[in-house]
Amino acid sequence: MGVKDLWNILSPISDRKPLFELQGKVIAIDLSCWIVDSQTITDNAIQPKMYLRNLFFRTSHLLLHNIFPVFILEGTAPVLKHKTIAKRNDIRHEGEERKITKKTGRTRFNYVIKECEEMLRYMGIACIKGYGEAEAMCAYLNEDGLVDGCISQDSDCFLYGAKKVYRNFCTTTQGNRVTSAGSIDEYSMEKIEQVFNLGRNKMIALALLCGCDYDDGLHGVGKEAALKLLKMYKDDEILDRMKQWRTDMIFTRLENELSNPNICTNCGHFGKVRSHVRIGCADCGTSTKCSNSYKEKRILISNELALRKKALLIENFPNQELINEFLIRKGAVPSTLNLEWRKPKIVEFVHFMERKGLWEPNYAFTKIFPLMTRWQLLNLIKLPFEQRISAPGIFIAEKIRKKRNIRSIASYEILWLDKDNLLKELNLVDVNGEGKNEENDDSNSIFELVTIEPQDATLKCYPNIVHEFDILINAKKKKSDGKKKVKDNVKESDEKKKTETKKRGKRKSAEIVNNKKILEFFTINKLSLNESMEKLDIRSKRNKKSENLKDPNIMKRGPQFDKVMSVERLDSILNGSLEAMFNQLVPEDFASDIDNSIDMSIIINNICSRNSGQQNIAFEYEKNASNLKNNNDSIMQKEENNVFLVDENVFKNVKRNEEIDEFDILNETYIPLDVRLSNKKREHNKIDVNLLTSQNNVRFSLGIDSLLNETDN
Repeated sequence: MGVKDLWNILSPISDRKPLFELQGKVIAIDLSCWIVDSQTITDNAIQPKMYLRNLFFRTSHLLLHNIFPVFILEGTAPVLKHKTIAKRNDIRHEGEERKITKKTGRTRFNYVIKECEEMLRYMGIACIKGYGEAEAMCAYLNEDGLVDGCISQDSDCFLYGAKKVYRNFCTTTQGNRVTSAGSIDEYSMEKIEQVFNLGRNKMIALALLCGCDYDDGLHGVGKEAALKLLKMYKDDEILDRMKQWRTDMIFTRLENELSNPNICTNCGHFGKVRSHVRIGCADCGTSTKCSNSYKEKRILISNELALRKKALLIENFPNQELINEFLIRKGAVPSTLNLEWRKPKIVEFVHFMERKGLWEPNYAFTKIFPLMTRWQLLNLIKLPFEQRISAPGIFIAEKIRKKRNIRSIASYEILWLDKDNLLKELNLVDVNGEGKNEENDDSNSIFELVTIEPQDATLKCYPNIVHEFDILINAKKKKSDGKKKVKDNVKESDEKKKTETKKRGKRKSAEIVNNKKILEFFTINKLSLNESMEKLDIRSKRNKKSENLKDPNIMKRGPQFDKVMSVERLDSILNGSLEAMFNQLVPEDFASDIDNSIDMSIIINNICSRNSGQQNIAFEYEKNASNLKNNNDSIMQKEENNVFLVDENVFKNVKRNEEIDEFDILNETYIPLDVRLSNKKREHNKIDVNLLTSQNNVRFSLGIDSLLNETDN
């Protein structure tokens, strides 16, 4: 629609903007474009009256975002457009049989426009009817500064004089190029002139060459050829230049120059290209070759001559009627506009949409009611505060429920009252299925009239409910702050206690706990000291954890006992085979590091005599068997008060590298406790223990005290 390929040419400079940037602006809207968009979306059988539905939601979206629309209706179509209208009707009714009439007008389309106008009137918006095309009136209003821009899909707006055009209106939140509050493409005439050097006259020339709604243009001419022509001339020269194609003889001279082979195609001077390459051009002042300044100009001239040739085939080219359609206004344009948004008519709107759009009354009411409350906020500010409450035919703002944030706009959720029973005529049904009629006309008992309004508009119109809401919020904050202080104090006291306990040493606390356990053990058992010490079990935590899993009645035994028991169990499994084998062993079966010359029978006899209570004997062994008897004779055994004394010479003859049985030496050097406590003199019998340990690497101790000191616990 509009000039062919003009939107494609201007698309690089389009600026996609969110709709909220249009707040506070007055926008002229070509209503026919929105109707056509809705008719192409879906079939009327699937969604009847889709144009009414789309028109309502788009308009309400603009009103709720403080954008005031001015709808322009189509007037009488120009005679130039009759052919285009006839073609569109044929395409729309393709395959259908219809009566052929001499009239080629917009009978069906005008009926649709009247329905849209009626719905807009119930919404409180007045429409302006143009003399001809709706986009022409939009452009005139924008050119005169009465509106801030035009919303239209027709590129003809620029040809009629528009300064700013908005295209691709969208309120959905789907797609790549949309925002949460809708979006739109903006085209500015100032930017078009700066980037493309296209003015209003050049766009009209483009419509003459490529075609538009009023003319088919030149056959076979595209946007590239047309832009080359527009590049050669200024905006105020292009139309006159095209008019000269038929009368001016200069074009005949240009054709002769281009066809003359004696004129250089590079510089345009007399001579051929080959000769200029060899000897140069005298006019250009070169000895070899020539300048290329004429080469590009030659291309543009040949392009213009080609367009002129096609234009001469059309008798009335350029069509002066088409030029006058864009440049001359057919009627007077209003100097002022009544931009006042009138109060919506809720009852009439609900009945109209129920009849035309097949909307349910409840659904229609929920859609029109936010427009009514927004109108009150914007228009009741002009009245004194007392009249805002007592004015007839309005809803009363009862209270604010809570704060809301809708698309980053601070808002209130407001509860309204129908004090004048404005909804009495509507047969509305709530969610419970109860109807609202004359018998039950209390709207507040069935419906909750709730809307979301901006905070700034609410504060200006209804400061009383805002003040009450702030008082309520402050009271709740004080309660919550008091509870927080109590909780904070409790937390601080708990934290202080924790820090005090942490400062105490871990060792001291552990000792106190252990001491308490020992005292409890003595107080609970009430035993004597010796008995309690015997029962008191002092061991590491690791052993305690492992022993807690065992039976407390089982006596603890060492690992040697476990080994013996395991051998016995293995012997019982083998039916006594191990015991029988052990009984059959002889001394020769035992491996020994001692030489074979040693008589083992002497050692066995001494061990047996010691086990049977006989005298204990300490032996000294040498590597040579011949010295064994002499060494045995040197050992002296003495018995005095059950004390066994050992000759010191025995240990002097022991070599350091020889192994000595520690337990045998202990038996020989052991002194009973009662003898040790007595003050008897035994210097001549005392053994030099340091000498013994140093010479023989034998580790042992004397007395119960030394034995206790060497224990781990």
